[in-house]
Amino acid sequence: MSSQDREHFKDRVYWVTGAFGALGAATVRRLAEAGAHVVASSRNVDDTLFADLPRVVPLSVDVADDARVREAFRQIEERFQRLDGLVLSTNVGAFGDFLDLTDADWQRVIDAKLLGSVRPLRAALPRFIAQGTGAVVAISGRGGIAPPPNHFPGSSVNAALDLLVQGLGRKYGPHGVRVNAVAPGPIQSPRFASMASGQNDAEPTRLTALDGPGTPEDVASAVAYLLSDEARFVTGTRLYVDGGGPPYA
Repeated sequence: MSSQDREHFKDRVYWVTGAFGALGAATVRRLAEAGAHVVASSRNVDDTLFADLPRVVPLSVDVADDARVREAFRQIEERFQRLDGLVLSTNVGAFGDFLDLTDADWQRVIDAKLLGSVRPLRAALPRFIAQGTGAVVAISGRGGIAPPPNHFPGSSVNAALDLLVQGLGRKYGPHGVRVNAVAPGPIQSPRFASMASGQNDAEPTRLTALDGPGTPEDVASAVAYLLSDEARFVTGTRLYVDGGGPPYA
């Protein structure tokens, strides 16, 4: 861990939702190893995952439950009396042919990823406004502009998150609050394996210009940058972490 990372993050407090998925966990580890206190929340918590990181506080939170989200934020406030940043990494997959996907499939993705990002942000934003500073990073995805044929629900929500980030970045920038998105391309994870299993065999085999997939740590590095003071003049934008995109596009 670089001395610069420690300078940016030492003793700061961050809340990471979806913290026990591949991207969320890599982000939690990156921040905690740099000296931050990290509230790692998820509906299902594994107490062993961050056992080596005493600055990590696991917290069971279902982001589909607004009352539980608000209670989680109250607990964070009570424990730390501050919050420096929020990472929205909650996700759920619904893969398949468009004609086979049901209303329930679509609603599950919307509730978990779109509203599951809105609820924690809505809880934390008044704190950021009151203290005149705060950084929010939403994990969206490259599918928001280039949807894979078996991933329309998630891609549609990615596009919605990117639009939300753009609007909120402009609205709350005057209050000292920065809101950005990281849009990963193919990243090694169980979710990527699920997506890849549904692709047509005729699809090109080279995934990115840099011959990906990337790693969760690549995404965590981008998130850390957007949370840090190095990105103090960056808001309302989407940062691609996708190896340059598919070379066949």
